[in-house]
Amino acid sequence: MKKTRDFSPRMNLLQFRVLLVRYLRQIVTNPWFIVPLVLQPVVLLIITSLVYEDGTFSEPLAHITSANSTPFLLVLSSALMGLLNSYREICKEREVTRREVFGGVDVISYLASKVAALGIVGFVQSLVISLGSLSFIDYNLSDPAYSLFFIVMAVFLTNWCVTGLGLLVSALLKKSESAILPVLVIIIMQVVCAGALIEFDEMPMEILYFFTPVMYGTSVIGNVTGIGFMRDIYGYNQYFCLAMLIIFAAVFHVLTALKLKYDYRTRD
Repeated sequence: MKKTRDFSPRMNLLQFRVLLVRYLRQIVTNPWFIVPLVLQPVVLLIITSLVYEDGTFSEPLAHITSANSTPFLLVLSSALMGLLNSYREICKEREVTRREVFGGVDVISYLASKVAALGIVGFVQSLVISLGSLSFIDYNLSDPAYSLFFIVMAVFLTNWCVTGLGLLVSALLKKSESAILPVLVIIIMQVVCAGALIEFDEMPMEILYFFTPVMYGTSVIGNVTGIGFMRDIYGYNQYFCLAMLIIFAAVFHVLTALKLKYDYRTRD
């Protein structure tokens, strides 16, 4: 079976716009999509507020558990939202996509529309998480604008990175039901290997820190909120951590694109 047309950058861009608008319309008009997306950050903020203790960042040594768990929960919440939003997106519509691709739709335009739409959703959810946390967390920021920027970016880029991982999982599987085990493994890794709740001092477990997106986001928030002395992961440079999240996200998107290219390659 052969694809029915050759592609040009202009055609690919046009397809991307059409697919993006279609996907965003599906999200906004479908209550099964929009209601969970609205409730996710609200519920996760409530859970974080139950863990947080007043005065945590003013006197972190008096609130050790809260000081370590609060940044971790904010970033983990963002990662969970990104994963839950994306892990079914490709495999659930595989047959429809196959017909569209061999009817003339470019797979890169298709993937880019998914990435862009989920990125928009993730950014809004990340803003809700980050700004909503200001209602009950006394961050004690020396430079509020500078620090808040890094908090928002840490939460969003973690979301975007794990969204890319979710899309890769979705591209690798044929049915969404098969994604349960990989999703559980990813969630457990984000909790165990983030370096905030559990610290490892020996190899190879310590190496897993550097392959865990939540670790990088947690490190940024711990750094800018002045608790860097409490965990080794808080000592990493915030620019380095944000750059690593971008690199990981790019790698996940490229691998997903290669997998889709292979799945929907031209067939005689």
